[in-house]
Amino acid sequence: MSASTLLLIIAAVHLGLFVSYPYTGRFGLTFMFVSALLWAGLALFIGRALQSYSSGAKAALVLAFALLCAFSTLSFLPQKDGISPLRKVSAGNYPSRTDLYFGLLRLGVSAPGLLPPRKEEQPL
Repeated sequence: MSASTLLLIIAAVHLGLFVSYPYTGRFGLTFMFVSALLWAGLALFIGRALQSYSSGAKAALVLAFALLCAFSTLSFLPQKDGISPLRKVSAGNYPSRTDLYFGLLRLGVSAPGLLPPRKEEQPL
């Protein structure tokens, strides 16, 4: 496990949260970019230090790194409603299929299967 593993974890965490919580407002994309850069800088330093540890310690440190990255991004990701995603998760409000649809749409991926079925109007 090296710095490249940590960089993949950073990319996966940020991409997953960007798709799961798409209503980030005006500074959401900027936050994600700056956050990923800062975590990548930290990953380069940690990647060098990981070379001297045993495989079990490496796995534990990589897991701790991934959890810290996810926790901090969930804590500080700006949302239009002003409530951080971490508070939403702790209150039991998880991302819905509609949220995932709009998150993927922000990336240019249309997945209409995620939208709830439309209700047909009944004739009178």
